[in-house]
Amino acid sequence: MLQNFIICVNAVIPSAIYLAIGIALKLLHVVTDQDVKNYTHFTFLALYPFLMFDNLYGKDIGEHMNWNLIIYALAFLAFQIASSWLFVCKTQAENYNRGAMIQALFRSNIVLMGLPIAINLFGKGNVTAVAVILMFVVPIYNVAAVIIFEMFRGGKVDSLGILKGVFTNPLILGGIAALLVMAIGFEVPAPIYSTIVSLSDATTPICMILLGASLNIKRFESEFGKVLTCVVGKIVIFPAIGIFGAVMLGFRGVELIAIVLETATPTALASFAMASSMGGNGKLAGEAVVLSTICACFTMPIFLFILKNNGFF
Repeated sequence: MLQNFIICVNAVIPSAIYLAIGIALKLLHVVTDQDVKNYTHFTFLALYPFLMFDNLYGKDIGEHMNWNLIIYALAFLAFQIASSWLFVCKTQAENYNRGAMIQALFRSNIVLMGLPIAINLFGKGNVTAVAVILMFVVPIYNVAAVIIFEMFRGGKVDSLGILKGVFTNPLILGGIAALLVMAIGFEVPAPIYSTIVSLSDATTPICMILLGASLNIKRFESEFGKVLTCVVGKIVIFPAIGIFGAVMLGFRGVELIAIVLETATPTALASFAMASSMGGNGKLAGEAVVLSTICACFTMPIFLFILKNNGFF
């Protein structure tokens, strides 16, 4: 039992350390808010495609394309969005808060915190199932968030703009590139592939440090009850429901962990920028990111330990 607990904690410790480094750099004024914004944009454009390419290239995608898993992941995401929408609209009268809270309840930081944890648990090259789930759920996060904020601020949904955003997302482009290269049977030359691997390996520590530097842990300016509601729903209630359903349906190993990471990772950092730029409560969104990220460093090992100790992975 103790060994299982240590394995699960060790899977999360690297992410926690990176976050702590980022927080320290921010508190020591080594980086500014503008630095973090610029570097985050750089890593999103320059490193994310290589991360996705590396996790798909050379793998038997057909073997990992478990449509039952994909359908469950998408169905549960739809359930999260719908139930969050109903709950928030019943409990919150102001549209200003509604979009931020709904997004905080369903939009996961599976890329930055999820994929590294999967790699720590199973080893690099053995987490293709997680990368496949990423390709399906990340676009829906973006599309759903845009639609929700537009509806609550009374705007018109730009369908073409949404589609363009999906197909120009660096993660999606990296995944498509890997699939195309394998489809035509092209073998990436060793020097080029080693460069791709190096860039992929650099993505996680850089992005996690930037995530830590982006967290404003000094104070909470919004109503704490709203933030706490989002956090409890995001990293406790929804994961418990989603993981239980996945176990009952027979998912095991890395496929089960893909569901854990889809549901139990904290609110995505991008939700703050989305809320701020689309007329929602940006402060509430940012505080949900901060609190859920800190708390998830403790809740995720608990979920992993329960599953590991019962032999589910």
